[in-house]
Amino acid sequence: MKKLVPTLLLAPALVLAGPVKVIFDTDMITDFDDVGALACLHALADAGEAEILATVSSTRGNASVGAVQVINTYYGRGNLPVGAPKGIGVLGARPGATRKVDPKAPLGEKSGGDGGHYKYRKLLVDYPGWYTYADADDAPDANDVYRKVLAEQPDGSVVICSTGFLTNLRRLLETKGDRYSPLDGRALVEKKVKFWVAMACKYFRGKEYNSMMDWESSRIALDGWPTPVVITDWDLGIDVFAGRAVAEMEGPRNPVKDVFAGNIPSREEIRKDPAKWLRAAFGMGGRSAWDETAVLIAVRGAERYFNVNRGRYRMVGTDGTNEWAPMDDGPHVRVSEKVPKAEVGRVIDELICRPPARACGGI
Repeated sequence: MKKLVPTLLLAPALVLAGPVKVIFDTDMITDFDDVGALACLHALADAGEAEILATVSSTRGNASVGAVQVINTYYGRGNLPVGAPKGIGVLGARPGATRKVDPKAPLGEKSGGDGGHYKYRKLLVDYPGWYTYADADDAPDANDVYRKVLAEQPDGSVVICSTGFLTNLRRLLETKGDRYSPLDGRALVEKKVKFWVAMACKYFRGKEYNSMMDWESSRIALDGWPTPVVITDWDLGIDVFAGRAVAEMEGPRNPVKDVFAGNIPSREEIRKDPAKWLRAAFGMGGRSAWDETAVLIAVRGAERYFNVNRGRYRMVGTDGTNEWAPMDDGPHVRVSEKVPKAEVGRVIDELICRPPARACGGI
């Protein structure tokens, strides 16, 4: 039986005592708000608000794990556990790709047809020695990372924050007992995870990238998750903008700044046709901050910045469509605007722009 979500669970002061223990699960594939989200999480860890337990990728056969490690290393946490899915899930540079991104291939041009993965391959070229796994397929199995980390933590203490496909969450639920714990995946999650925050789904019916591209995993994870689930969906994040501040920040380069500076259109471009750029998820403040909102909720709770509504998100059909059904005792919480979105964007920017609190740590 799935646990109900008491409103007080999401109040910031009552999420967890002390630093919030977070497992961060990201696709690191075509978009780059994942970089902003991981930067926010490291800034919150530097401030003592969070403890990062692991950073895993939900894609395989690409540079996603290496890119995560570059960012972790920049913040002095290069030895954080990392992993990637095995056997199922999105492969290569974009959903629907049929081949891997060869880590040995020349970088080529930005418009070289790699499905937007150039930015992450470029991190590996620009920051050699800051990562172990150029190819995510060489990284540990995300299942092993999840199970080992969860088994070592106190009961009910871990928050999972996913900003990509739900592949790993589905795979975790389907695991059997092993050397880390005799519990199967669902029982282990129920015992160790306080709640899961997912950037996924479209309100109130539609298709959203993270939940659509591995729709079967989304269905299994959303239907079977045994602890509370908080959803920050496409509609919330589309007009929360962040990232231009770090892109235009003075001072030496760093991997977070590099990604935003290399991928946000100029102010002049946006002024020429703001409606066009909004359709492409850009505004004067930068990129739509879908993933960063998930990190804020995971660490500081939902109600500090957002309204909460109880119900259920479910996948319908086989084409990646989802729908929301409000219900007083629903197992999911959908967040919506309370603090003006421009102010949420400023909170995110302040976190992204913070310099690391510790020296850059090697792998």
